[in-house]
Amino acid sequence: MIAEDRRAVLPEYDHVLFARPPLRLVIAQVRFPVLLRFGDSAFLAPFQDAIRAEYPRLSREDQVAFQVSPKGVQQSAGEQQWRFASRDGDWALVLSENALTIESRKYSSDADLLERFARALTAASDHLNVTERVRLGLRYINEFRLDGMFTLADWGIILRPEFVGFAATNLFDGDVERMVQEVRVQQPNGSLDIRHGLLTGTIVDPPPENPPANGRFYFLDLDYYDGSELELDIGGTIDRLREYNHVLYRFFRWTLTEQMFHELEPVNAR
Repeated sequence: MIAEDRRAVLPEYDHVLFARPPLRLVIAQVRFPVLLRFGDSAFLAPFQDAIRAEYPRLSREDQVAFQVSPKGVQQSAGEQQWRFASRDGDWALVLSENALTIESRKYSSDADLLERFARALTAASDHLNVTERVRLGLRYINEFRLDGMFTLADWGIILRPEFVGFAATNLFDGDVERMVQEVRVQQPNGSLDIRHGLLTGTIVDPPPENPPANGRFYFLDLDYYDGSELELDIGGTIDRLREYNHVLYRFFRWTLTEQMFHELEPVNAR
């Protein structure tokens, strides 16, 4: 007997903007060998001058890492870093001794993200002598929140059932209070980590002017990265991130049922 080929191809989708997007944070990052002069303000000043028009607000902070585990969301502090933010706080560049990261809480298009990051990488190359990359990554953190959605079985109806998994089937006599799943997929151009599940509270803290979120929500954390050590080719780096974005968007759209798609209020759907 010939075994059935159960492989499927991730569908293609037209890019759609949503009036109620679940995206809470988008991050693109290039890591590089340690800058030994990172603690010298005179060394960093030309970089700041190059990006000041877009990111005039400067602060120093401790790095915070998010770790999602079966115990929930845990945060850990790391090295010190400089945050260069836009006036409205929607965009920020974060510079540490071995990484440049762009963050956005109001992401609208990959074109805007990648154009901004290309300018930032050019400034880092010109003024910090960043010529190598040791890791490249693109990450999207989503928090789905809807009124009346409390149990995993609820989310198994409005999100694609085969994505949420068996825990949403009411197989057991009782409600699933928490579920976290992580899948790592090795791709020809890197690795894709998919973390998702049911949690309470929030993963990403809201801006100071917004009240903190509470209650249960379904999270989807997509992290596509490559740990190859290469010469920093800014054009090639941006092209690779564009490839990553294409895959991540297609997977995100695949997780949505038709009902969930409309709950997010698409504004330019055909």
